[in-house]
Amino acid sequence: MISLLPPALHIIIARDCLELKKNLVTASYVSDEVRDLHIDVRNSGLLFMNEIGLDPGIDHMSAMKIIHEVERLGGDIYSFKSYCGGLVSPKSDNNPWHYKISWNAANIVNAGKSGADFLLSGFEKHIRYPELFKELEFVNIPRLGKLAAYANRDSLSYKSLYGLAHVKTMLRATFRYEEYCIGWDAIVHLGLTENSITYHTTDMTYQQWLMLAAKNVEGDTPQAKIRSVSLQAVMATELLAWLDLFSDEKINMEGPVTSAQILQRVLEEKWKMESADKDMIVMHHEFEYGRKNLDARLSSTLIVEGQDKTYTAMAKTVGLPMAIFTKMLLTGKVKNLVGVQIPVMKELYKPILKELAEMGIEFEETY
Repeated sequence: MISLLPPALHIIIARDCLELKKNLVTASYVSDEVRDLHIDVRNSGLLFMNEIGLDPGIDHMSAMKIIHEVERLGGDIYSFKSYCGGLVSPKSDNNPWHYKISWNAANIVNAGKSGADFLLSGFEKHIRYPELFKELEFVNIPRLGKLAAYANRDSLSYKSLYGLAHVKTMLRATFRYEEYCIGWDAIVHLGLTENSITYHTTDMTYQQWLMLAAKNVEGDTPQAKIRSVSLQAVMATELLAWLDLFSDEKINMEGPVTSAQILQRVLEEKWKMESADKDMIVMHHEFEYGRKNLDARLSSTLIVEGQDKTYTAMAKTVGLPMAIFTKMLLTGKVKNLVGVQIPVMKELYKPILKELAEMGIEFEETY
């Protein structure tokens, strides 16, 4: 069974697969509920392969390829940073946010709400959601230039998943452009991503909604409220104005809706991809390691552009790893692997990465 359902529904499919003695393949993160099925799945001789899309998926496999190679050469990795972003191709970048939607819009609205935990130079760090889009790292990507990155969820658990018990820096982060992060930081502080309060939007304008959502923020106009929350208020104001959040247009959504739902509808319209638009996937790993008393650095970068609105880089990089793995499973090339798993073992990542490279999804490594 291949499940492409929303993540919250995977547990329903997983329980059915366990009852019906069927294997399961999904690109989503392993939920606690699915993970709790591991012993039953293993004892039934079944395989539930999760996290075999792009991120998670290609990130695991490409990272483990390098980790195992460094270890084979006697190296000891002490820093690992991994970044990924679904962006708009420069060829189709025509808005000030430098962003268009190529995946689940609800996930974009809710991104970062759990904050981020990571390891930096031996110290555990936690960034709360309200500060996440201010705490940026800037990374130069070959042929693209500077991208901004904000920390992504729980990086600490990947120490054990990747076998990097002694690593001093462990960071997973999401790529955006700096302008996006400036605008999104203002949106978060204005309360526009909140799900806790509902509004009846009949005859309510977007500006009225913004003022209500940000009622606890100082200021008697939207622009004044932005100045209260943003260190770069001029740019943030321009970005929110481009979304028409100061307009007198009526919202008029059916039923009570949350700020997050209103915002999602705005973004689905303003950030939509046109028919000929191309999206772009950027994944980048940075390793620092010691070998033979010398320090070394290695970076690995993947850039994939989509064809158009339908045949996107996002769809390709999420779907193809699942398809390749499923083909391997159906043709008997996956052996002695049972339980709830993710693709971090050589017998999986080596053939999958090889076939992806043949399809043009290939990393460029630099030392």
